Amino acid sequence: MTGGPPGPVRRRVEAAAGALAVFALLGGGVLGTVAAMAGGVALDRVLRRAGDEPERAGAAQVHADLPVACDLLAVCLAAGTPVGEALAAVAGSVPGPLGDRLGQVAALYRLGATPQRAWAGAGPPVDALARVVVRAGESGSSVVPALARLAVDLRGDERVRVDAAVRRAGVWVLAPLGLCFLPAFLCLGVVPLVLGIASDVFG
Repeated sequence: MTGGPPGPVRRRVEAAAGALAVFALLGGGVLGTVAAMAGGVALDRVLRRAGDEPERAGAAQVHADLPVACDLLAVCLAAGTPVGEALAAVAGSVPGPLGDRLGQVAALYRLGATPQRAWAGAGPPVDALARVVVRAGESGSSVVPALARLAVDLRGDERVRVDAAVRRAGVWVLAPLGLCFLPAFLCLGVVPLVLGIASDVFG
């Protein structure tokens, strides 16, 4: 049997090992225990964020590539290409995790699966594309206009996400400046005011 323990288990083991190292380094005692607990919790959070980073990057890439995939799929279907072959062509043109997902769906189409079965494993945000394709297949309507509308909506959602990320980044950039100016504000503004009031009251 090869491989290490699952990610969460390995993370907790590494965090516990770090906590024990801190405890041993400080020679035990109350201070060592408190520091070890704090260090273990901090290390666990750092390892969790590091482990989640590739997943977040993959999800962001899927969000960014999905509107392009909708446009390409609409072009293929408008040319009369069957859905399975169109999905295979789009999967080959869109690299990364989205291309892999669409390739799996295309393979199920080639095996004769129903649209509902072929798209069953499509998670967010690909499930939006799945609903459009399956609904059009059930109703017999053209899927091309629906794909065009979906691409527009997805691009709007992506712009909203990017704007929100930029605003959050601006807050985090300004936070250190606030921490730097806060002591000066307290020393130059609040403390003299408090001392002046105290001198008036008790003087």
